[in-house]
Amino acid sequence: MKKILVKAYAHLNLGDDLFIKMLCERYEETQFYLYATPGYEELKGIDSNNLNLLTNNTFIKKILFRLGRKIGISNILEDYKSKELDGVVNIGGSIFIENDFSEEDLKIRERNLKFGKNYFILGANFGPYKNEEFKETYTEFFKKCKDVCFREKYSYELFKDLENIRCGSDIVFSLKKEEVEKENYVLFSIVLPSGRPGFKGVESEYFNRLKSLILDMIKDQKKVKLMSFCQEERDEEAIIKLLNMIPNQHHKNISKYFYRGDINEAIEIINKAESIVATRFHAMILGFVLKKPVFPIAYSKKMTNVLEDLEFKGNFASLDNLKNLNYEKFKENGVLEEQSLLKASQDGEKHFFKLDEFINK
Repeated sequence: MKKILVKAYAHLNLGDDLFIKMLCERYEETQFYLYATPGYEELKGIDSNNLNLLTNNTFIKKILFRLGRKIGISNILEDYKSKELDGVVNIGGSIFIENDFSEEDLKIRERNLKFGKNYFILGANFGPYKNEEFKETYTEFFKKCKDVCFREKYSYELFKDLENIRCGSDIVFSLKKEEVEKENYVLFSIVLPSGRPGFKGVESEYFNRLKSLILDMIKDQKKVKLMSFCQEERDEEAIIKLLNMIPNQHHKNISKYFYRGDINEAIEIINKAESIVATRFHAMILGFVLKKPVFPIAYSKKMTNVLEDLEFKGNFASLDNLKNLNYEKFKENGVLEEQSLLKASQDGEKHFFKLDEFINK
């Protein structure tokens, strides 16, 4: 039985939690270890019993953690644990962004690689980045990894000369799904633009266009459900702000759902929707997977890159170009073509090919 350290964004974000769920359920005989804050113990919906949460929840652990930080070791407990394990799986989406934390992130990964030995990267995209040095540094890091599988062609093309670099569609495309009876609501995934670098100036237009779209839907006898994917990233704050802009007499046609860690419940909420307006990346992916008409609102190149890979023919908007965000454009969108969805589902499986070999040998 293999024992694996999982590196993931463990902050009750639905998209990242889905990655962890799919990883654990795929390898039920493998024990996974994940360092997380105590709040992550609220996670529900992993249908296997092999995720071990490690937290700094004792006085001794807290002291060791602080001492390690003082001498430049980000998580001395993680170093110690890695030595006992068979490998490391770094699973996530936008995990290679050049920002103020890039240098520390790289140091952590290098220590994980040093102590964990067999290092796998699944489901990621690379960037955005500004300096070629950032890319070159990660070229050297990726060379040392057991396997690196990106989720879009753009990232793959940056490193395709390395023999251990592969590409597949987003992991969530390979999610096993069940048919459910639809309900009469359009699901909106909402973000707070001012909480994201470079988008503070578009917040007013974003909310005003969403307000107009919702009012047009209500006029057309539709119900609306506003969904948060991550409390920590202020989705709930965005929903409250939008609701406060809509006249009270229309609130009877609007409901809200705040994701707080129940993965299966959240998937069911999305699955019952008749269509989706998706600002969240994985609201878009889940909408495609669950065969819903989706109107994407792209907040980064990672969304438009995936739309290009899928040869998406529908309408969409972006936070820096919201002119298409209206009811007429929304109504023109249908479900993703069956052939595109099937290919994406098969490609999503590719992320696990090398890890399958490692775990099963």
